[in-house]
Amino acid sequence: MTSTEPEHLPAVVSVRLVAGRELRTRLGSAGFTVGTLVTMVIVGILVLLPSFLGGDDTKTVAVVGLSQAQRAALTADGMPGERPDIKPIDDMAEARQLVKDEHVAGTVIADASGVRITIGKKSDSALGDALNARLGQQALADELTGRGVDPTAVAEAIDTVSVAYLKDDAGGTQRVVLAYVVSMILFTQIIGSGAAVAQGVVEEKSTRVIEILLAKVRPTPLLVGKVIGIGTLGLIQLLAVAVTGVATASIAGTLAIESTITEVAGASLAWYLLGYAFYGFLYGGVGSMVSRQEELAGLTVPLQLVNSAALVAAVLGLQDIGANWLAALSYVPPFSAIIVPMRMAGGVATPFEIIAPALILLLSTAAVAWLGGIVYNRSILNTGKRVKLAQVLRRG
Repeated sequence: MTSTEPEHLPAVVSVRLVAGRELRTRLGSAGFTVGTLVTMVIVGILVLLPSFLGGDDTKTVAVVGLSQAQRAALTADGMPGERPDIKPIDDMAEARQLVKDEHVAGTVIADASGVRITIGKKSDSALGDALNARLGQQALADELTGRGVDPTAVAEAIDTVSVAYLKDDAGGTQRVVLAYVVSMILFTQIIGSGAAVAQGVVEEKSTRVIEILLAKVRPTPLLVGKVIGIGTLGLIQLLAVAVTGVATASIAGTLAIESTITEVAGASLAWYLLGYAFYGFLYGGVGSMVSRQEELAGLTVPLQLVNSAALVAAVLGLQDIGANWLAALSYVPPFSAIIVPMRMAGGVATPFEIIAPALILLLSTAAVAWLGGIVYNRSILNTGKRVKLAQVLRRG
């Protein structure tokens, strides 16, 4: 007796063919190309932003009426703060005009009433602290000498006191900016790739292409191949964005945390895969329950709300990245896909706070993949009226 049941391709072959088809179809599309380029440009601008907002790079200071000892204190090595370049000026009005016109970073003017330091609007406030510390130390040395005390002995006594910082706070503001950028990119990439899975499923179902595909490919390998193909596309896009950000930071030298941004970029790729896999199978299952694109929006709202809630939590957490509530929330899937890399960018996540949430999310992804596969298998050939989730789960 001859069996009438169609011969299906092996599962591994089916997954590979479906994933390759998704990748080839979408990779050359104008939407993918334009979207990737626009995102790369935006990330490049965000990386360069500190150079425009962080103040004037020049350290040239106009000085008027300073003694030789005071000028030497400003330019000497081994003094507090960064060493500025000085530009002697004879006229006070001219010096004030130079800083007003932003031709110099600041002015140091000495007269009978004392020494006044003025820092330009776009200059780093740390420059004023350095100038004040250098001149203050020089004035203290003069006073000690006048009272018969050796300034060198006093300096040596002060040097016996040391400070150790357990937390490296260099680039603290930049870490917050980096954390925000990471959370936003992961949010848009995960939700965008997940929605693409649902839209692709509905498109195949509404055009009846699914019936042709299922003649050779079983439902589960079809869904897995679609999730892998679209996920690979999103990974390529995210990789291009990450390379753009790291390369821009390295070439322009705008960030004080180049090593951190490289680590965070790599971690973001891994967390994207975890977060996308969690949503991808859910979106695929949801997409199989409807037959028209206009019906899809209502069903995907709960998934979008969950992902949006993760972003809201991340944005609120920027006020205090080390907060206990944010650390606790990072263990909750799928919030962890956005919050953990954000906390890594902020420099507050411990190895345990990275590994444990990853394992929890991995196990959760396996569970939702199983559930999404069941919904997809039982709904994909139901055309016409929208299938309700309760009906799908009750079916044997």
